[in-house]
Amino acid sequence: KGVKQMKSTKIIKLALISILIGGISGLFIGIFLILLEKAVDLNLKYYWLIFILPLSGVFMTYLYTKFGDNSQKGNNLIIEDINGSKEEIKFIMAPLVFLGTILTHLFGGSVGREGSGVQIGGTVGSSLARSFKSTVDEKKILLISGVAAGFSSVYGTPITATIFALEIANIGSLSYNSMVPAIIASITGNAVVKLLGVKHSHYKIPPVEAFTLIMVLKVIAMAICFGLASRLFVYMTHWFKKVLGKYCKNSYLKIFIGGTLMVIATLILGNRLYNNLSLGLLSDAFEGNVPYLAFIIKLILTTLCLGAGYQGGEVTPLFVIGATLGATLSHIFGVPFAFAAALGFVGVFSGATNAPIACFMMYVELFGANDIVFAMMVCIIAVFVSGHKGIYTSQLWNE
Repeated sequence: KGVKQMKSTKIIKLALISILIGGISGLFIGIFLILLEKAVDLNLKYYWLIFILPLSGVFMTYLYTKFGDNSQKGNNLIIEDINGSKEEIKFIMAPLVFLGTILTHLFGGSVGREGSGVQIGGTVGSSLARSFKSTVDEKKILLISGVAAGFSSVYGTPITATIFALEIANIGSLSYNSMVPAIIASITGNAVVKLLGVKHSHYKIPPVEAFTLIMVLKVIAMAICFGLASRLFVYMTHWFKKVLGKYCKNSYLKIFIGGTLMVIATLILGNRLYNNLSLGLLSDAFEGNVPYLAFIIKLILTTLCLGAGYQGGEVTPLFVIGATLGATLSHIFGVPFAFAAALGFVGVFSGATNAPIACFMMYVELFGANDIVFAMMVCIIAVFVSGHKGIYTSQLWNE
C-alpha cells in the first residue's frame, strides 16, 4: 500500500491541536501522579489498607458496569480506534481509569500506571478530534498524539513516548504524518507535568567491558531470558483472566476473589515489596540487591491483579520484572548488575509490547549512550522470542 502524504497545512493544524492535547493531558496526568504518590505513601504507612483491596475492586467494577460502557477495554480500545475502528471513546474513560488506578494503589494492588496515562491522553485526543470535526486520518493522528502525551507525561521520556505511540498500534508500520504532532504533544505533556513539580526517575550505569564475542553471547542469552519473561507475563495475564472468569462468572466475584488472593499473598510474603509500583525493588535491582526470585513473584502478583480486572497498567511492573531478572542473571553470567538490570528493564518491556524501537530509545533516555549496541540487540531479540502475542491484544502486525 502506498503512503498518502498529508498536506503541510493540515500537519500544522494538527500540531497546534496537539499542543492542546499535550497541555490538557499533562495537567490531568500531573495531578494523577501527585495523588498516586500520596496513595502509595498511605498504603505503605497503614498496613490495614490492603484488606480493603477486594472491596475497592468491587466498587470500581460497579462504576465501570454502570457508567463505563466500552471503557473496560482500556488501552485496546484506543489502539483499535487508531487502526480504524469506529467505536467511540467515551470521555468517561479518563476519570474512571484515573480513580481506579489511584484506588488500586491506595489499597496495595500490584499494577502500573501507564494505562492511566495512555487512556487519559487518548481520551483527550479523541474528544478534541470530535470537537474539531476531524477526518478519519486526522483523528488517527490526534489519537497517536494523545498516546504520546500520556506516556511522556507518566515517564518523562518524550522521544520514547513519540515512537511508542507510532509503533504500538500497527507493528512494522510507522505513520510519518503523525510524527510532528506526536512529538509536540509529547514534549508539551512532559513540560506541563514538570511545571507541576513531578519528578521522574533516571538512572546512570557504568560502561561495560569491550564489545567481545563472549559478551555478545552473554547478552544474547540474557535477551532470550527477557523474551521468555515477556511471554510468561502475557500468558499469565490471560491465564488468570480465563481461570477467574471460568470459576467466577460474576464480574464482582471475580475481582473480589482476585483481590483476596493478593491480600493473602501479601500476608504470606510478610513485606510490601511487591505491592503498588515496587519502585523500591527497581532501585535495588541497580544495586544488585534483590531476592533471586523477585522477578517471578512480581510477575505472578501483577498478572493476578490485571487478570482479575484491577485498573493501572503493565509497563512499570514490566520494568521491575525486567530489572530484577537482569540483576539475578548478572550473578549467573558474571556481568555488572547495573548493566544487566538496565538491559532487563527495556528487554522485558520490548518483548511484552512488541515495540523494540521505542524500548531502545527508552534505554537511551533513561540510561544514556553506554552500551547501546547491546541494548538494541536485547530489544530486538526479546520481541522475536516473546512471539506475536503482547499485552495489547488489539495490535496489528504489518509484515
